[in-house]
Amino acid sequence: MKVKSKYPEKMEYIAHTEWDGKTGGTAFLRNGELVFDTPEIYGGREQGLCPYRLFIAGVLGCINNTFLDIQRMANLELVSFKLQGKLLVQFDGSGYSVSKFEITGEVVVPEDDLYLGERCIEQAKKYCPLTRSTKDCIPIEYDIKIDTVSEAD
Repeated sequence: MKVKSKYPEKMEYIAHTEWDGKTGGTAFLRNGELVFDTPEIYGGREQGLCPYRLFIAGVLGCINNTFLDIQRMANLELVSFKLQGKLLVQFDGSGYSVSKFEITGEVVVPEDDLYLGERCIEQAKKYCPLTRSTKDCIPIEYDIKIDTVSEAD
């Protein structure tokens, strides 16, 4: 059964890059620019963000925003929400590829909302567009804890 979404059926995101003449470049996005560069270990100058780190930040941001959308729809009161990511990249004899993505974090909600908080994070893991799109080629391990605070705190 197809689920009807309150959001557009299709969205398009566009960026372009320009080489900086050295070991990196600039990505031009709708809302600004982002400088990227090659890490020193690969002969770069590290004068901008490494694309691996951009990938981590993009995935964490996508899970974050998906969670917040679900949290708002569920009327879940949120005390705090933090995510960390680790991307493992391995050389297989002919080139590098991402071998695993580890995502850890903590969601803090009022003690009455423990179950709802758990449900919202499970839904965010299930519906995040970036993790849905990469799950078959990059193993993702999650360890996102749900914690509570009492009303008295």
